Amino acid sequence: MAVFFIILTVLSSVALTAEIIMRSVLKISDFGFEKKWLDFHGKTIPAEDFLPHSISETIVFVFAFSLSGLILEIISMPLVGTLFCSLCFGMLVLFGKKHIALKFYISIKGEKLPKNYPDIGDKGICREKIYGDGYGVITFEYKGREYSINAVSANETDIEANEEVIVVHKEEGVCWVEKTDEELMTDDETYDGQQQP
Repeated sequence: MAVFFIILTVLSSVALTAEIIMRSVLKISDFGFEKKWLDFHGKTIPAEDFLPHSISETIVFVFAFSLSGLILEIISMPLVGTLFCSLCFGMLVLFGKKHIALKFYISIKGEKLPKNYPDIGDKGICREKIYGDGYGVITFEYKGREYSINAVSANETDIEANEEVIVVHKEEGVCWVEKTDEELMTDDETYDGQQQP
């Protein structure tokens, strides 16, 4: 079993190194590895943060899984325990990457996002399809850097990926958005479409 973990570790570390070189040295920011291939149809459940959503996240998961498996194999842990602990470690690394490492990186670079950003009226791009009854992801720029945030369709309509959206309401960690070409309801209209006296 050690050979299996060694092969996975070598392959994933080579892929991870290649990705880092492409991003940092060659300045290629979008080459397909970040494209979401795992689609939960907009439904957000806590388990999503522990699962890989793209090729890039899968490489990180496989690297963490295989490296911890190799270490546990060296200390002679039983196979079932090794697999279980390695899976858990891989999922924890993904969670940490999404919620701890990114915030730490931003704080080191001094590009902390203000709490009130994005604010109502700010525009962004839908990156992960937002279903009318679920969650998706939008991205927006701040000081030349792109940020992502969970979003909900304010009008309960589907919003396709790459459509421009505008923030109409906000609560901690989630924005309610609508397509920029959707008509906003004016203050003198009621919800049934009739004019107020």
